[in-house]
Amino acid sequence: MSPVSVVVLTYRRQDAVLALLKDLESLRGEDFEVIVVDNGSADGTAEAIARHHPGVELVVLDENVGVGARNEGLAISRGEIVVTLDDDMLGFGRDDLNRLRDIFAGRPRLGALNFKVTRPGSDAVRDWVHHRPVEQANDAFDTYEITEGAVAYRAAALDAAGDYREDFFISHEGLELAYRLLDEGWEIAYDGRVSVEHHHAAGGRTSWRRYYYDTRNLFWVSTLHHSFGYAVRYLVLGVTAMGYYALRDGFLTTWLRAVRDGLRGVSALKRERRVWTPATRAFVEAVDAGRPGFVYLARKRLRQKDFSLE
Repeated sequence: MSPVSVVVLTYRRQDAVLALLKDLESLRGEDFEVIVVDNGSADGTAEAIARHHPGVELVVLDENVGVGARNEGLAISRGEIVVTLDDDMLGFGRDDLNRLRDIFAGRPRLGALNFKVTRPGSDAVRDWVHHRPVEQANDAFDTYEITEGAVAYRAAALDAAGDYREDFFISHEGLELAYRLLDEGWEIAYDGRVSVEHHHAAGGRTSWRRYYYDTRNLFWVSTLHHSFGYAVRYLVLGVTAMGYYALRDGFLTTWLRAVRDGLRGVSALKRERRVWTPATRAFVEAVDAGRPGFVYLARKRLRQKDFSLE
């Protein structure tokens, strides 16, 4: 069997991460390891992990570096398959582990496999970002999205594409990595047969965060990868949508600051710009052709606050 590593990123959610580690205890063995990266919690979380789960490999950072902490865990992982889970996920079990091993074995060019994310104690889908109707959440299909807190990678694919961009801090870092994986010839898929529950723990969350980073990073991912025409459409849709959500929820000033900072960062990022390969562009356009229409998305999203735009 392919050895599997699970990398968990945690920040000030002691109860949640301890529950997840207890959930994973039955899976640990010679071909399965768990790595936890404490992202500068400084609240006793690291000490509690060491006390209650001494068999877990623990990395403790001095400060919160955002997605850079995932890179710390990925760097020391030894598995041929690496699962990254947010600390408030539960329900990843033996059947999920065996199934993802089978899926990777059957697709030698599969670089990343996204899981279905559900609400606790329910099959109702949460955090749906894929460009298909959510009613297809039990299906399997190829995608260009990566749900960073519920995904499995082939280690060789990460070696080829590189780590998460740490300057993104959070939001759209999975999408940016997905583009690099595709450019390197790897495939990305979603499979609803592998699932986890997202308990959406409140610890470590700030009310303004998604309005800022979800907006700012739109400019950055577009600068790094999109063709001009695609970038215009992407930014008009994404920035306008985030402006609507920010106005609705009382974060218009945060949104304006994100737009300013996003534009300020464009000049420096142009030096790293690598527009999609023709194959990546064709794949992205094929996926986009299956997007639900405006009326469907409006009905699902405009009154809903607990989703991510990524």
